[in-house]
Amino acid sequence: MNRQSLSLLVLAALVSAPGLAQSQTSAEVPRYDVEVVIFKNVKVPKSREFVLPVSSPAKDKEMLVLSSARSVKAAKKLGYEIIRGDQYRLTDVANKLVDSSRYELLLHTAWRQPGLEQERALPVWIRGGRIYGDEYTSIDSQIEFLESMPKADGKKADGTPYEFDEQTLESIELQLLEQQSSKRQQRLYELEGKITIGLSRYLHAYTDLVLRRPRLTIDQETTNSAQQRTLAAYSADTLILNNHSLKERRRMRSKNLHYLDSPEFAMLILITPYKAPEVFEEAPLETEPTTDE
Repeated sequence: MNRQSLSLLVLAALVSAPGLAQSQTSAEVPRYDVEVVIFKNVKVPKSREFVLPVSSPAKDKEMLVLSSARSVKAAKKLGYEIIRGDQYRLTDVANKLVDSSRYELLLHTAWRQPGLEQERALPVWIRGGRIYGDEYTSIDSQIEFLESMPKADGKKADGTPYEFDEQTLESIELQLLEQQSSKRQQRLYELEGKITIGLSRYLHAYTDLVLRRPRLTIDQETTNSAQQRTLAAYSADTLILNNHSLKERRRMRSKNLHYLDSPEFAMLILITPYKAPEVFEEAPLETEPTTDE
């Protein structure tokens, strides 16, 4: 090979290198199987517990909603797909939870996804457990109301003075009942929230989940007389669902079973690298040509 031919060969390699590197990068994006088992503790302590009002997780504009066929179809174009139940790895664990008298299985599901940075990864929206009837309402509709009520010093949560009288109390009660009536048709799941699996240098799981449980009584220690009167009248028509949160960021190791928990419920998560099976094309059988006799 002469010097001119060698120069042309090197030039061609330099021109094609960026495209080649880009194709290799896109082909090397790892994929993972993510399997979660979520369960609650049915024998939690019965002592009185102060529960801070916590809002339900907010939905993102782009996410994979496992209960929506349209969302599942759209997410498939981005490399996300649902894993069939016969491919689960934690079936034995889930069955033991079902048979246990101490725990109750809320959800067992799995999906496959690409390994992307958190900002690019799709959050996965999950729901599980029972569906509460119309007689229940979420604490979400109460948080703004509770913050607007006067504290012991006669001021709101933001420190501004609060003018309180019987007419104001009746007005607040009416507004609260109207809010509750307008949300009667919204289905409230016992378990709801989102899980995001991101990959930068390491795998991380970001959870923002709530377990909804009825608040059957009003905590005397956490409300003043005005709040007690209003909420007592309100609870005659409905039961309020407190949100028990499991919001955590946890570094993950693939192929290892991880445990995340709160006092009310817990989650097992297993992330396994996925390698697509190789597909071999069978070569057509060669047949000897026939000759006309």
